[in-house]
Amino acid sequence: MRIRYRKEDEADKWLKKHDPYYKSTAKNKRKKAKYPYETVEQEHRRVAVEIPFSNLNASQRRQMKDVAGAYDEDGNFEL
Repeated sequence: MRIRYRKEDEADKWLKKHDPYYKSTAKNKRKKAKYPYETVEQEHRRVAVEIPFSNLNASQRRQMKDVAGAYDEDGNFEL
């Protein structure tokens, strides 16, 4: 199954021209911005590696249930 890119809309085109974050090819640029957003390419890479919750088996869902909610408001993970 091939994952398709979403279509680039007018906002993407404007951002590509005017926004330095969008134009940047730096790695880990999401970590450098306070309020990052995904470019079409970033979204495609994320979707390609994420496993949907519906694809987990019962054992994996139980493990996920144990871990879910382990993030605090700042996004730090604690068990």
